[in-house]
Amino acid sequence: MVYENCSLEKEDFLKEINQIKISLVEKDTVINVVTDQLTLKEKHNEVLECEVVSLRKELEKTKTRNLRFSKGTKCYISIIKRVT
Repeated sequence: MVYENCSLEKEDFLKEINQIKISLVEKDTVINVVTDQLTLKEKHNEVLECEVVSLRKELEKTKTRNLRFSKGTKCYISIIKRVT
């Protein structure tokens, strides 16, 4: 009777150990997946940051061109007014 009880306790203990091992493996898997997702997100953010910088530079160039064009147009209009 005592032997059977001890055997059941050992079996329950081994089942619990196996369940803990499974939980650890699942935890590691989740950590790896989340780490991979974070890495992908960081790479995506870097690409977006580079794109934003590029667009800002392009916008500054366009502003400069527009300012020159605006000044040229004002000068052209004033010349036309003087001639007429």
